[in-house]
Amino acid sequence: MKGLAIGSERFVTFFRLLGFIGFESEDKNEVLNQIKSKVSSYGLIVIDRSVVKGIEKEIDELSMKVEPPILVLDPPYRVFETATSVESEVKRVMKVF
Repeated sequence: MKGLAIGSERFVTFFRLLGFIGFESEDKNEVLNQIKSKVSSYGLIVIDRSVVKGIEKEIDELSMKVEPPILVLDPPYRVFETATSVESEVKRVMKVF
């Protein structure tokens, strides 16, 4: 299954490491056009939540009409940006005290 990641450079880079094809863009119209034109070519599409502000309705409507799932995600690395240290955040997430 080929996956497509759309969003900021950092978001796309994270998913490229997982084997996704990446499309870097923060322009809402460009993101929407990419999704519409490439939706049938992929098994999963993940989109950076920060690039869909203002086009949420269009994304929701499109995701109901097409076969591959379209997921709008917060960047996975964001959990560590606000942590005092990576070690403390891992302990919190893993429920280790």
